[in-house]
Amino acid sequence: MKTKTTLARILIFGVILSGSVSLKGQNDTQNKSPYLSGEFWREQGLTRIIPFWQSHVRDTINGAFYMSLSQEGDPIPPWDKYPAMISRQVFGFTAAYLLSGDEQYLETARQGADYLLKYAWDPKYGGWFNRLDLHGNPLDTTKNVAYQLYTNVGLALYNFATGDESVLKRVRESIGIQKKYAYDPKNGGYFVALFRNLSVSDSSKAKHSHFGYSSSLLINMMMITRDEEIRRFAEELTQISIEKMTDPAFGWFYGYPGRFTSDWKLEPTVVNGKEVISAGAQLTACLSLLRLYEITGREMYRKRGVDLAERLYAAWDSTHGGWYDLIEVNPPHTPQDTSSVSWWIQSYGLFLQLHLYHITGEKRYLDLYSKMASFWNRNFIDPKYGGVFQTVSQMGVPLSTNKAVVWKASYHEMENALLNYLYLNLYVNQQPVKLFFHLRDITPRSKHFVSIVEDPSIQIIAVKINGKPWSAFDAAERSITLPGGKDLKIEVTLGTNSVLPETIIKKHPR
Repeated sequence: MKTKTTLARILIFGVILSGSVSLKGQNDTQNKSPYLSGEFWREQGLTRIIPFWQSHVRDTINGAFYMSLSQEGDPIPPWDKYPAMISRQVFGFTAAYLLSGDEQYLETARQGADYLLKYAWDPKYGGWFNRLDLHGNPLDTTKNVAYQLYTNVGLALYNFATGDESVLKRVRESIGIQKKYAYDPKNGGYFVALFRNLSVSDSSKAKHSHFGYSSSLLINMMMITRDEEIRRFAEELTQISIEKMTDPAFGWFYGYPGRFTSDWKLEPTVVNGKEVISAGAQLTACLSLLRLYEITGREMYRKRGVDLAERLYAAWDSTHGGWYDLIEVNPPHTPQDTSSVSWWIQSYGLFLQLHLYHITGEKRYLDLYSKMASFWNRNFIDPKYGGVFQTVSQMGVPLSTNKAVVWKASYHEMENALLNYLYLNLYVNQQPVKLFFHLRDITPRSKHFVSIVEDPSIQIIAVKINGKPWSAFDAAERSITLPGGKDLKIEVTLGTNSVLPETIIKKHPR
């Protein structure tokens, strides 16, 4: 009787949030597609991706990681260190630890985080250096927003897994620099880059300083810290992006690869004589909007995100299953470069389908997901050496075989493993997930938040600390009240709650 009641409540919540959900259709799809199992992606990350990086990317001589690796995993030039890419590796290894509890991955992440704190932070003015030499000396002291952003991204996830306050302090300081010194008081919005002394070096405006900043960093920071100031900044950047960076006819988000001038004049990107937009940038915007909807319940984010997503399928090759990047702004929005499919765009396409399914309850998104996932699994995973190819052809032939380059690390592929595991289990299959944390030097009765899944219907089911059950947690808030200690290894089980729908709705301030 209790099981039936719980199931009924889950179904009611699904109807309230998403519309009617066909469990029969859902189960039929799962039976046909192995890709709709969260465990499939967890296993892929831990057996076919992260072992490659653990074996090859660590620079045991000069510290941190190599920036470039061949397909086989051999280090190759250039030898300079990019803090943003070091942090992306920190993200990948932290994700592996969250999925496994395997301490070797957390130790590798720690080494990267320690390197960044020691060498990459500007001790005079603050902010992260863009580029270091082989020995950690600054070569490029500009504070470009994309480099600042991605240096923060990996460190934020590392703080999530470890509670490391020294890391969180620097991330907060970096965000504060962006808010204070990159802000344009005349025309609004945020500039792309600062000089070392934090004066403006590039007054253009782009994706990474607006909706990209919110999508890649601030939304995760909202979940990790529950800081209202962070939430307000995320929504401010989203609002600016909607008002200043979107196409009024079709809702496209501009700002990458083309930019805006300081007074918001668009510098368009033209290919084959036609103005184009980046599907990757649109996927970033869609995910930001839908995740904000799941957190806040604000209808504006849902409508814009769903409408943009539906238009964006023009960039998806339904025959072969891959996502192209550049498509024509005007109808019929024809792809203008079908020569390659990029690994990160394919991954973001997967995430988008799971959010759309969760929000609408429409089975077709799971069917689309399975086709996209099949393309990923067949073509991006290197069956011989492990890891993920950067680009492949529409037929799946690898085009860029180097596993690491200056803008490719373990970040997106381990994010793919982590988020697919979480969303499929929690949003699609209503199955619990386990995450692992290792907190050190903890003040008694301090609080740690343990979910980066947006929907407030996901709650804590159980907690173990150092192998023993722990009951001091707030299930709905998804926080643990901690004992004091130097070395707390925590296992958290999250799942769909069984509270009544009106309780959930109250958690969504309109």
